[in-house]
Amino acid sequence: MLRLLIVDNEEIIVNHLFEVFRGMDHLSLDVYKAYSGEEAIEWLHRTRMDIVLTDIDMPNINGLQLMDEIFKQWPQCKIIFLTGHSEFSYIYKAIQHPDVSYILKLEDIDKIIQVVEETVFKIRKEIKTGDLIREAKEKIHIALELFQEGYLLNLLKGSSMVKATKEQFDQLSLPITDEAPVILVVGKLDDLSLQDDNYLEKIQQIYSVRQMIKRYLTSNLKCVIILDDHFRFTILIQPKENVNPATEDYVHTLHYIKGMLESVQQSCQDKLNHSISFTVGSKPTTWNDISQQYHALHSLLNYRIGTENTVLLVDDEVPSTAAAENKAECPDDEEFEAEQKLLSLTTTNLFTFIEQYLESGLKDKYFEELEQILLPLSLIKNKNNLVAQQVYCSISMCLLSYMNRWGLRDKVIGKIGEIRFVNTVNFCSWGDAVTYIRKLSVCVFELQKLEQKRRADNVISFIQNFIVSHLGEDLSLVRLSEQVYLNPSYLSRIFKQETKKNLTEFIDAARIQRAKELLVNENIKIHEIARQVGYESATSFTRFFKSSTGCSPQEYRDSYVMRVK
Repeated sequence: MLRLLIVDNEEIIVNHLFEVFRGMDHLSLDVYKAYSGEEAIEWLHRTRMDIVLTDIDMPNINGLQLMDEIFKQWPQCKIIFLTGHSEFSYIYKAIQHPDVSYILKLEDIDKIIQVVEETVFKIRKEIKTGDLIREAKEKIHIALELFQEGYLLNLLKGSSMVKATKEQFDQLSLPITDEAPVILVVGKLDDLSLQDDNYLEKIQQIYSVRQMIKRYLTSNLKCVIILDDHFRFTILIQPKENVNPATEDYVHTLHYIKGMLESVQQSCQDKLNHSISFTVGSKPTTWNDISQQYHALHSLLNYRIGTENTVLLVDDEVPSTAAAENKAECPDDEEFEAEQKLLSLTTTNLFTFIEQYLESGLKDKYFEELEQILLPLSLIKNKNNLVAQQVYCSISMCLLSYMNRWGLRDKVIGKIGEIRFVNTVNFCSWGDAVTYIRKLSVCVFELQKLEQKRRADNVISFIQNFIVSHLGEDLSLVRLSEQVYLNPSYLSRIFKQETKKNLTEFIDAARIQRAKELLVNENIKIHEIARQVGYESATSFTRFFKSSTGCSPQEYRDSYVMRVK
């Protein structure tokens, strides 16, 4: 969802435009308002803005000064200036920028709507899939990037063979420096099939996404984007200017990164039909500690709420749920063939796929791959078969690791009884072990789903209560998302997914309900009710109430009085 910020020191203009664009469902805009340049800058520090519709002639911070701040914070933002005849000519000549448009104040509302619509459509058409793939093809064969990736991956994985040194960075022409800490981001394509036969097409899509990430981030940051063995993105980021990590500038950098990653997610979905998730380090990390944070962000990448797959999470905004409560000879041809099948599987990435599908909650994929192992395992008759024990232990460790990280031991015991892993003497046969693995896997996925649902219910319940308790205050998507430490677009999708309603629909319904409760009290004036339910003026409130109920607030009050007499 694109974000529109309306800025003017005349409240009546801002409020009118706010109501107009908030009601234009076909544009899917998240609309914000500011009554001064200072207030607009506060919004720019809190979240990404895609379009700013602003007056030029404002006190203290005028539109031109605001423009400088906008492009500093969000370079991709489009600006629409409202100008008077006296200032239009020289301003138009002074600013010939592709991301700046102009509307004369004398124009009617239809002209303003038209320009905003054109700007929205322009943003959504800017990134073309064909251009991205063409750029990706040109980059694939550049050897330097491969050397950079290999070196940085070894650093991320904690290899003792490499160190972060100025000499190595210079030799590899890395755009980042070893002398400053980095902000780390880890991402993955949620719907990427790791076993697609059309490998070249998949690589082209992956590199298209990589180019998209690069396009959004490199305009204002120094960064390197690398791919690991499983086609997950790792992004190492530093500000372009030398910044003290202890200052607020790093906080602003983090806000900027989150905003840009959200744009990447939206563009991936719109232009490439892919969903992508990111986890972000909340603080810059030193090169000595980078491996630890890299693995932590990989683990966090699989944290979800509800059944929503696409996430954008910062590591300090998610509560830690990790828990550490638990720490051959073949007698016949059929068994020999089963053993050989298992042996061949141990040399593939199948176990890696199984682990990733479990972490990502892809139940069907998980069981599809798991059965490739369980079917031959069930045919092994010798309890001491070493290949069978190797395979069994690999699956056991995968499930045990997952249960320990997410604190599922007691819940699993409550559902299926004692956990019988690790020691194979707990089973009469490998067939018995296979049955138990299937049973435990089903249990883990059921608990996983319940946990996601619980998280979603807690978030939705909190947000609904917060809205009802703060109807007269700022209920923008940004403020609501700050209450639950989630990305605004992520919260919006979760709310719609779980309640089947948009957040704005719930807010409007809550305002109507509260207004009706207040209107039965004849001692409360209508303009006071308007303020209590979040409207700046009685006129705006009356228009909203009538469009929702079919009658004006005064008509509703009069009809109630008639009924009780």
